[in-house]
Parts: sequence; structure tokens; C-alpha cells
Amino acid sequence: MDALDEILDAQTHPGVFHPVHLRDPEAWFPGNEAASLLLQSQYIWEDINHLADMHRKTQDGYRKKLILKYVFIELRSLIEVFDTLQGKVMKAEVFDPADRASRPYRGVTLVESRHAKELYKTYTTAKAVTELSIIQVRNNIGAHRGNVNWQEVMRFWDEISMTTIQPLLDSIPSVFEYIK
Repeated sequence: MDALDEILDAQTHPGVFHPVHLRDPEAWFPGNEAASLLLQSQYIWEDINHLADMHRKTQDGYRKKLILKYVFIELRSLIEVFDTLQGKVMKAEVFDPADRASRPYRGVTLVESRHAKELYKTYTTAKAVTELSIIQVRNNIGAHRGNVNWQEVMRFWDEISMTTIQPLLDSIPSVFEYIK
């Protein structure tokens, strides 16, 4: 038995696929759309956290605003993925745990479904007060730049602040931690 333990201990598990850090063919890849959306959400959130760390360490006002603009862009991507994931979670089959042995897969319990809905309600409320600003920044001075008058350009730059996005930043972690 000691030999088997040594063999098992010597094996290394490559971990979960990451598009930047871990592309090992032996890595775990998500097996369904919900898992893929969850992983994508996690990686976008990781990017946001790295940008936030850069923002904290930067002293120059223009650089801080420029980094924060990219947080807005990443948040827009996260909203799109998170909303699709929300649809999957809200439509997940609710099951009675007493019937678990007769089921080939696990759905969500009624208690889990209710709690997820409460958390998503907080997220949806936060999104309602931030999403328009995020979209306008992304579409007009972020990922897409068009022919915008300078008064609007200045207004969009003024929208770039932690105050604008803080409600969303506060609501996402609890939802993510619960549904994963």
C-alpha cells in the first residue's frame, strides 16, 4: 500500500485550463455551458482584480483613469457573461434532495434556488445603476471609438470613477462564490 501511496503522491494534476497560464492538454476543461460561463466569469474577474491592483499602485491621475477605463471594458464583458450564467442558474432544475439517489445528475434545491435569486437580485439592482455608464464608456472612448463631440467625450471621461462602478463590484463576488 505504501508503494501505491507514493505513486499517487508523485502524480501531478495539471489543474484547470486557463487561456494564459495553463494550456496543458491534460488540464480540466469545462464540460458544459454553465461550467464554461463560470470559468469565463472567473477569468474576467481575475483580469479586473489585476487592473484594480495596477490602479491602486499608480499615482499619476491620467494613468489611474486610463486603467480604470479598462476595468469598465472588462466589466461590460463580465456583465454579458454573468447575465447568460444567471439565465442558466435561474432555469436550473429544482429537485428534492430526498430523490437524489434516483437522479443521474444534481440540480439545485429549492433553498439554493431561492438564495441564488436573492443574490442575483442585488446584482441586477447594482447593474441597473451602473450598466449605462459602463456601456457608454466602452462604446465611445473605450473599446470602440467613434465620431463623438468633445463635450460628450469629456462627459464619458468624467463617468470613469470607482464611484460609478462600486455597486457592481460589491455585488459580484457574493453571487460568484455562491453559484460556483
